Amino acid sequence: MGEIIRHARIWLGLARINFMSQMEYRANFVTGILMEAGYLLAKVMYVIVAYSAGKRIAGYSPDELLVFVGSYVTLTGFYAGVFAMNLFQLTTLVRDGSFDLLLVKPVNTQFYATFRRSDMGPLFFDAIAGIVMVAIGLVRSGTAIDAPLVLGWSFFAAAGAAVGYSLWIIPISLVFRIVRADAIAGLADTFWDFNNVPMVVYGRVGQLIGVFVVPIFVITNFPALFALGRLPPLWFAWGIAAPVVFGLLASRLWNASVRQYASGGN
Repeated sequence: MGEIIRHARIWLGLARINFMSQMEYRANFVTGILMEAGYLLAKVMYVIVAYSAGKRIAGYSPDELLVFVGSYVTLTGFYAGVFAMNLFQLTTLVRDGSFDLLLVKPVNTQFYATFRRSDMGPLFFDAIAGIVMVAIGLVRSGTAIDAPLVLGWSFFAAAGAAVGYSLWIIPISLVFRIVRADAIAGLADTFWDFNNVPMVVYGRVGQLIGVFVVPIFVITNFPALFALGRLPPLWFAWGIAAPVVFGLLASRLWNASVRQYASGGN
């Protein structure tokens, strides 16, 4: 627990430094937020269509769909603001040898390599917008928002973020073996959009694969399902276990892959 608290403080320090750096170019910061607002509008367009039609989609009302989209948008803030920037830059660090500098830092190398950069614009904008959407969807669907619901949704959102982080660490770790892994990073990035709709649209086989094999649906579907009272007991237990299972798997693969790093981009 002491190490977790220590690294949390380090991340807060890094986030503050990144934010101060971004404030040197405020026009760029504001433009980034406006661009994120455009992406957000595109994400909610099909919910707007559902409201206009007044129809249920895959058994979910428009208000319930809003809870799914809000959960997706919230987690997208963490992905775009914290994870993506670092994972996409890892290839460059390995290729030009800059990763050497990360190895000598007095912190966990995986932590520093994947959390040293952050973009506060998408993080705060998407997180706030997503939470507001979830709250509106729950209220309109007649679900009472109480402390257990807020804590449960927050827990599964955090667990989903941890699973998403692990799922991106696993393929990107190949960069230490093949040096250039831009295509792999791009392929992993495309999987994120699978969460933009309730997983019931993918059929039973697709759901089983997306929950237990490559648990992409654990990331944003589970928080929404919990909030709506539709999370089965087995999936509830898996939502707790998946971050641990895939977190350990990602850590072991990372450490094994780092040992293949030849230094200096060679």
